[in-house]
Amino acid sequence: MSESLPRRMTPERLRQAADTLKKYKAGKARLEKRLKEDEKWWQGHAWDCMAEQGNPQAPKRPTKWLVNVIMGKHADMLDAYPEPAILPREESDEQQARQLSSILPVILEQNHFQDVYNQQAWEKNKHGTAVYAVYWDKTRLNGLGDVNICGVDLMNLFWEPGVEDIQKSRNLFLVTAQDRETLLQEYPHLNRGGQTDDFFLSRYETEDSAAAANSEKALVVDWYYHTWENGRKLLQYCKFCGQEVLYASEDDPALQGRGWYDDGQFPFVLDTLFPQKGSPAGWGYIDLGKDTQEEIDLLNAAISLNARAGAVPRYFRRADSPINLSQFLDFTNPVIEVEGGLSEADMVPVKHYPLDAVYVQHLNDRIKELNQTCGNQEVSNGITGGVIAASGIAAQMEAAGRTSRDGNKGTYRAYARLLEMVIERIRQFYDVPRCFRITGEKAAWEFVQFDNSGLQTQENPSLAGREMGWRKPVFDIRVSAQKENAYTKMAQNELALGLLRAGVFSPDKADQSEMLLSMMDFRKKDELLLKIQKNSASRRETALWQRMALELASRYEPDAAEEMARSILNASDAPEEKDGKRGFSSLVGAAESKEMIRARALIRSASQPD
Repeated sequence: MSESLPRRMTPERLRQAADTLKKYKAGKARLEKRLKEDEKWWQGHAWDCMAEQGNPQAPKRPTKWLVNVIMGKHADMLDAYPEPAILPREESDEQQARQLSSILPVILEQNHFQDVYNQQAWEKNKHGTAVYAVYWDKTRLNGLGDVNICGVDLMNLFWEPGVEDIQKSRNLFLVTAQDRETLLQEYPHLNRGGQTDDFFLSRYETEDSAAAANSEKALVVDWYYHTWENGRKLLQYCKFCGQEVLYASEDDPALQGRGWYDDGQFPFVLDTLFPQKGSPAGWGYIDLGKDTQEEIDLLNAAISLNARAGAVPRYFRRADSPINLSQFLDFTNPVIEVEGGLSEADMVPVKHYPLDAVYVQHLNDRIKELNQTCGNQEVSNGITGGVIAASGIAAQMEAAGRTSRDGNKGTYRAYARLLEMVIERIRQFYDVPRCFRITGEKAAWEFVQFDNSGLQTQENPSLAGREMGWRKPVFDIRVSAQKENAYTKMAQNELALGLLRAGVFSPDKADQSEMLLSMMDFRKKDELLLKIQKNSASRRETALWQRMALELASRYEPDAAEEMARSILNASDAPEEKDGKRGFSSLVGAAESKEMIRARALIRSASQPD
């Protein structure tokens, strides 16, 4: 598009977008109020959100049972940190899948994704929704560009009210507060007065006073929307501040007919904990347990006030009592002066009515209810009920961690969608080869070159003279837990020792081992099966070569055959027979292959001729 053609992003369209943003914000008002209240609960200011305050003299000290729940769920998410495996859907894409399986973790590491994942794990458990963004940052790598993966505050994201999938929203807005002077340096044409509308961004109540700093900020809007051109749905992007357009993909000559990202998806992934109808945002553990937590705090305050009243004796004192009040209150003074006579009516103890144990039990029941509702079992916090075996503890944690595993599976699904976007960014922008340091076999470093040539649309081979069209390499993403807790690792070690004692790793019992392992389910089972099969095949191949060598030696060099058989016997470490000679009868088992049995019989006949 030449400069003489009119720009598509007109001031009228920008005003319409700003009005749409305000409607989206109005539709999100209840969610924003809930997010701010949830953050107050997390910061320990729950009393500010309670409708009932109880006795005004009661201590306003919030308990941390709900915080303990969130800490436990956050730890479970970190223990289950995701690890990807890229699987091809067609045999011709197998090499690309292996390369992607190696370089995607490197890209995530370069984006400090563990920090992003850690922060969004807090957001998911507190507020019910974690938000990830997958951009292409052309400024990275000295202008070469690379994938940028970061977390997004749900408060700053706006979608069409009523949709449950943000990808189905007509528009999507991300509003951020940026330094005004920095924006002016990057966009000199920007109006120094900043935004001209009355839009404002909701903020959390924090300990820092941000009023002065916010005056130096300008609200920048990233607007994502779709257009249709030549029957294709294209993703478009516009960046504006107030009524000033900073960038518009529709007016970029390089993107005409293509759009912003080729996959046509909004570059955001939402990971929800407890979904709710009519919204892509979910509920968190604060929303689930704050009613019970509120009752716990009110009961705790009342019981504490009663305990304090009983711990400090109080008295009714007559106004004209002759008792010296200052001496009476001084517990270090053994003598109290009295002017005149003294009667029982001068100082009467205030009766204290201690609470019945049922109230304390009611408080403990509410604490138990909160833990049960949120799935915060005792074993998850290290209380194992006297079980000391790692396998037993792992079994308890397996049973107690169902809710955490359910939430983690949702995270894995979101993680798979995130990686799909990463692959699409690679497919679109990796025109120049990049070098990656990956971990090869035996933990050795390898340096590989990778570009997007193998990910581009390819022509299918013709079949029976007919053109089969074009195909784009598509991959399946399998996600599993990279990290495991200490008890799970100990249980895995116990399993390995048990398999060793059972002889599963012996090549002579390969067939039995394969049948046994096929009925089991544990981590890296397929890798163990493959190693057993390789060892068994190697053992059979060695036996065949020994057979051939002994056949030739027994035919042409009988003396050499006998010596060779003795060497093979010694190398096989066969046990002693009753006659003192080393033989093979004790080594030939039902699990041995027919080739191995024949080879052993041949060696025996060569070493012990009739």
